[in-house]
Amino acid sequence: MPNRPITITGIENGQLVLSDNGNTNVNPGDTVTWKIGTDSGVASITGIVDDSTIDVFSPDPTQKQNSTSWEGTVRSDVTPGTVENYHITYTTTSGGTGSHDPKISVNS
Repeated sequence: MPNRPITITGIENGQLVLSDNGNTNVNPGDTVTWKIGTDSGVASITGIVDDSTIDVFSPDPTQKQNSTSWEGTVRSDVTPGTVENYHITYTTTSGGTGSHDPKISVNS
């Protein structure tokens, strides 16, 4: 299972800046890892949820033990060509909170 790393590099206009520009391309069974970059302005990820019509993750992403990174596995039975939004909730280094809705696309 290949790993698809995503680094949070900053916050602009209330939205996260992601290393994959907010559109992750995956294959069924891939592992996706979200990492907070140095000086990104993000203190922690508080949740990653796919509550769209087709949940592409199974199980839902969780925080890696003793880490600020989160990890989720793309369902092995998800239909190729599926494109869904998911939600990242986070706290900022200044104590605020935010939510961002990037996209995940399953390769055909």
